[in-house]
Amino acid sequence: MIEIYIGSNRLDTYKDEDISITLNIQNIKDISKLFVDFTQNFSVPASAANNAAFKHYYNADVSGGFQASLRQDATLFLDKELFREGTIELLGVNLEQGKASSYEVVFFSAGVNLKDLFGEDELIDLDLSAYDHAYDGAVIRGAMEGTTPLNSGNIIYPLISPVGDWHYDSAPNDHNPLDIAYHSQNDNHGLNYYELKPAIKLARIIDAIEAKYGITFTSTFFSDSKFTDLFMWCHRREGYMFKGQENGFTAQKIDFTAKTGSFNLSDDTTTNAVGNSGIIWEYSILSADDYQVHFFVNGVYETSRSHSGQVSFQQVYISGLKGGDKVQMRFSPPADWDGSSITLGQVICEGRTLFGNNFIFTCERLTTQTFDTNVNMSNQMPEQKVYDFITGLVKMFNLVIEPTSRTKFIVEPLDDWYALGTNYDITQYTDANTLKVNKPELYKRISLKYQESDTYEMRNHRLTNGGVGYGDIRADFTFDGGELTAQNAFEIMRYQKLDDYSNGITNFLVGKSIDKEGNPYIGAPVIFYSPSTLNITSYPIGFVDETGQTTTASNQVYLCANINNRVAASVTQMLTYGLEVDPFHEQSFSQTLYNQFWEDYITDLYSTSRRVYSLKARLPAKVLTTLRLNDKLDIAGRRYIINQAKVNLTTKEATLELLNDV
Repeated sequence: MIEIYIGSNRLDTYKDEDISITLNIQNIKDISKLFVDFTQNFSVPASAANNAAFKHYYNADVSGGFQASLRQDATLFLDKELFREGTIELLGVNLEQGKASSYEVVFFSAGVNLKDLFGEDELIDLDLSAYDHAYDGAVIRGAMEGTTPLNSGNIIYPLISPVGDWHYDSAPNDHNPLDIAYHSQNDNHGLNYYELKPAIKLARIIDAIEAKYGITFTSTFFSDSKFTDLFMWCHRREGYMFKGQENGFTAQKIDFTAKTGSFNLSDDTTTNAVGNSGIIWEYSILSADDYQVHFFVNGVYETSRSHSGQVSFQQVYISGLKGGDKVQMRFSPPADWDGSSITLGQVICEGRTLFGNNFIFTCERLTTQTFDTNVNMSNQMPEQKVYDFITGLVKMFNLVIEPTSRTKFIVEPLDDWYALGTNYDITQYTDANTLKVNKPELYKRISLKYQESDTYEMRNHRLTNGGVGYGDIRADFTFDGGELTAQNAFEIMRYQKLDDYSNGITNFLVGKSIDKEGNPYIGAPVIFYSPSTLNITSYPIGFVDETGQTTTASNQVYLCANINNRVAASVTQMLTYGLEVDPFHEQSFSQTLYNQFWEDYITDLYSTSRRVYSLKARLPAKVLTTLRLNDKLDIAGRRYIINQAKVNLTTKEATLELLNDV
């Protein structure tokens, strides 16, 4: 017996209509895609109960009707046992002689909810405020060195240059601003604090996703150091984080303390009166700094002015206002801000109608207000959709996401996920006469790769390696098949040790986000490992703070690399799919993404013993309601992996597509 609920409403079903569901998580036909369970379209009668559940959708005049554009939470029971939680989609209503006769629907398991849940949201929409921090040299230096870890080490400042082509020369006569070496004399050059951008642990991004969407990922992999030591570089814009960025910061409102007229001190806005088409906002400001003032209407940017130092009786004309529109004044650093303090000493304003001299308001702040120089981590996140971030991890680590409810998901690498399964002997339920053996579909080319990077190091690697990117792997076969490409959503860097022009080679790595012309470059989000810090006393770095001076050497930095340990014998993971020479250890490691997460699957795929079996079975409800796709099936002494199962829930008949366990 099949029971379907939309929320708490039980749907009536046809007793003689077949309802078939396809069970599929990762299919041999396309290992780069994520699959979820779904039913074939089926109909339910237009009974009184169903008309109420679907709110008479056939009648467009019904107020507050059923939202067919949105999938609705649904639950599917089989013989009183929970079979699947998920969503149901209303496709249409069939009419006979002008009256509703049936509703056509399709059911999806909970896994499909992720795409619906995330929608078009981006990483910038996540709440990462727990990791916001002050933007000043001392904080950044501590987070570069690891001497004063930031947010328990969840935020670091890696040695990745977004603009300059850094070099290293320990000779004291090199005063090039791109020389990051520490010099005990003439030390007003080195690595400027504003050149660095933060990076955040991927595990904290996962935490923020769970919190925002009310979901839980159960995963031993997400707590493994192979994942928890991974960081994403917060490189949202070409160039520096703030310096030279016209929109690299968020303008903050001026906190006025006294007013007359139509000015509201609670939100620092003036409300336009009915009948006025606009206002003249006049202001005077005491300041010794360069700054900008901005005007917003109903929270939407309207116009800006740039100033240097004190200004008096400046006027801004804001026209086209409607009654009730709210106007607000904000301020921010100039476009070429380097992170130094921006202070307004006194602000006095008044407003008049645009046509005439009618007084509207006055407002003032007589004490100083300093621009908030915190780094808002959400605002610094790279441009990437939340859904693409998750599917990028799936394709990178060959993960399976298995829904266990509408809000809970098991996430594990494919091999580990299979290890969690159990074995079922279903020999007695199968029809041996329907057994068919097929060869597996094979591909003439398999390509596992990152997003293509156009930094000069990565571009040069492609040009000298037949178009294969650094870290990517491509295998060609003589089969007459298609091509399979699994491309994740990230970039990696080809890091380098800097030559000391005067004394050998440095013992740390740097990355450079620069194209072949030496211009700032931005591409897909960059990820890297940072498992620990390095002692660089032999090659100290000069760190230049807000004062323009560096007083002591930086003798420690975080390692940022494509390997997960600073000790060669302890490396257990490289971020490359293929074998590449790691520039830190100057050797390659076999523990690649392919070796750790893809090799068993692809080796089995191309095994000469691999076969695809199809047969029919009639499985009892006790098996169907507990069977998971990582379970293995024993049939007549042979063990199989489930590739796909199509089950008629009405008759319990199943068409199984199985792979022999090689």
